Amino acid sequence: MLNRLDISNYALIENVSLKLNPGFTVITGETGAGKSIILEALNLLLGERADTSVIRQNENKCVLEAEFDISNLDLQDFFKAHDLDFDNSCIARREFSTNGKSRCFVNDTPVQLSVLKELGERLISIHSQHQTLQLFDPVFQLDLLDHFAGIQADVKSYRTIYHKYRQKVNERIELEVKERESRKEKDYLEFLLKELEDAKPEENDPEELQNRYHKIENAEKINESLRYARSVFENENIGPFVALNTLIETLEELKQFDSVYAGLSGRLSSVKIELKDIESELNNLSGETDFDPEEIQLVKDKVEQLNSLLYKHNLRSVSQLIDLKNSMAQQLGGIQSVEDQLGRISKEISVLQNDLKSRSKSISTARIDAIEGLSDQVEEKLRALAMPDAILKVGINDLGKPGPNGSDEVEFLFKTNLGGNFAPLKKIASGGELSRLMLCLLSILAKTKSLPVLIFDEIDTGVSGE
Repeated sequence: MLNRLDISNYALIENVSLKLNPGFTVITGETGAGKSIILEALNLLLGERADTSVIRQNENKCVLEAEFDISNLDLQDFFKAHDLDFDNSCIARREFSTNGKSRCFVNDTPVQLSVLKELGERLISIHSQHQTLQLFDPVFQLDLLDHFAGIQADVKSYRTIYHKYRQKVNERIELEVKERESRKEKDYLEFLLKELEDAKPEENDPEELQNRYHKIENAEKINESLRYARSVFENENIGPFVALNTLIETLEELKQFDSVYAGLSGRLSSVKIELKDIESELNNLSGETDFDPEEIQLVKDKVEQLNSLLYKHNLRSVSQLIDLKNSMAQQLGGIQSVEDQLGRISKEISVLQNDLKSRSKSISTARIDAIEGLSDQVEEKLRALAMPDAILKVGINDLGKPGPNGSDEVEFLFKTNLGGNFAPLKKIASGGELSRLMLCLLSILAKTKSLPVLIFDEIDTGVSGE
């Protein structure tokens, strides 16, 4: 409700303060009396763009201010979203200066013009004779029918589920795109991963495997050298034990003359023991180079397999191959996860579709039941507005699929004369007829819905005399 409107230094107006009472207020006057200026000032106050030409001549500043009672308009969320203090009494103010600056305030808090405009659309609805386009809007027609039928809460609940349904559908579309892209590489990834799994890089110590391979490659040379080393030990004439035994015997004879020789003899005895260990180990090592042909082939194949994979994936170590294998397994797991998500979300969509179908059927029934009552009330009011033969017909069609407001499409059809035909409003009604029809519909709507301030510009055209 608009309680007060103050206009200072706007156009021809120096200072005007209008205080309005609850209910119906009429502003009348001769042509040029300033009725349109008041309406223009209200439009500017609530967000319409303007320039310095609106300022009264010889003045530096224009101020427009209005006070509204918004206790029934459910605007708490709007005020919270724009960080504004909420109060049942809302004061909107706009100032223009000759320097081109414009400032906007809501409850004394500076706001952007866009915020003031958005708020203005919720506070005031202006209907001019040739600006009743809202009446042609199917959404407005459907909303009016729903309020008349008293199913606003049902439609709101339906709409909440519908938004969830649309969200799930969009999620599924995104997942399907992702799944199609993933499917292209899934087969190739599975092929590469199988190669790596067959190679079992984590089961092979790369250093040990390489040493084994090196021994196999040089087995003949190793055996030849070992045979020679054993032959040196076994030579009775020049073997290391022959000279060593001679040295030990010599030093044993000398130790009676000086204890130092006994020490040297003992050290040589230790060398003899170490040589015997070396000879024994050489004999044992000779057996380790006798590789089985099958083992030789297995080691060679494994080394070639790992080297081939390293070259194929441009890697330098077996540990990198292991990391790559784990990464590929995770990728495939992600692809499988997408497929699982698709299955789950498709089930959720099916449940939501069934719920929407059930709710929309109930809503449609209520709408159909309300059509006759709405038409009767509109026609009764139109008769009081000098349109005795006017008939409003509400057409409702089933779209066959859920929409944001149910599965119905509503169209208001109008006939102004007894001999006329029903046609859409925009094709048959004149400006004056549309104004009167809008007045009737909004008066009906006001009984069930908290409406903003309604301003009808020249709503009396065609019926003012009577």
